[in-house]
Amino acid sequence: MLQMLDDFVDVSKDEKQLMHLWNSFVRKQRVLADGHVPWACEAFSKLHGRELVLSPALFWCWRLFMIKLWNHGLLDGCTMNNCNMILEKCRDEESDTGKS
Repeated sequence: MLQMLDDFVDVSKDEKQLMHLWNSFVRKQRVLADGHVPWACEAFSKLHGRELVLSPALFWCWRLFMIKLWNHGLLDGCTMNNCNMILEKCRDEESDTGKS
């Protein structure tokens, strides 16, 4: 799977990294049905939140990916909002630790 993603030339390094993270996550968590996607997005945001907020490019790739999921009817606005609140909390925690 990693090799297949690496073969894409019209995808940015950050998009590839995000897809590696997501694919690894859904495999380990056994996200098998469309109905699992909202839970998976929140859990992914919690698990990788710090990494996402430390990399603005990765952060935006994640947000765009959630929008694509929403466009396909796999994610609702409430869950997207929950994920964004999780990431805001991670960003706040990161800025607090940077100050001390």
